[in-house]
Amino acid sequence: MADPTVSDVEDLDSTGWTALPDTKKQSLLDDAIREADTMYSGQYSRMPTLDGDREIFIKNLAAHKFELAEGGETNSESQTGGSTSYETTNTDDYLTLTRFGETAKRHIREEQSIGIVKSY
Repeated sequence: MADPTVSDVEDLDSTGWTALPDTKKQSLLDDAIREADTMYSGQYSRMPTLDGDREIFIKNLAAHKFELAEGGETNSESQTGGSTSYETTNTDDYLTLTRFGETAKRHIREEQSIGIVKSY
């Protein structure tokens, strides 16, 4: 199965993160793909392991990164668009900073176990 595209990620939000340049979006998506294939691959005992759908995880992790790159999760926005406030909660859990991160988090197993590095 092919990796998700920027367009796939943009479909997760009605605004499509229009303030971010396409090159930045592609870079953040590439980061999400690399993280799924390394950090969340199950090769490291101290990192959560991807147990859910890889494509959904990557799309939501990339959307999480897009959201943070635009300033974070929006708390409120005026009807006229002149005032926006963002969630600035200080937390140690990176994926809880946006709704997309929360969705991505549902696809990983957090339990730590004895570390075994897989090699083929």
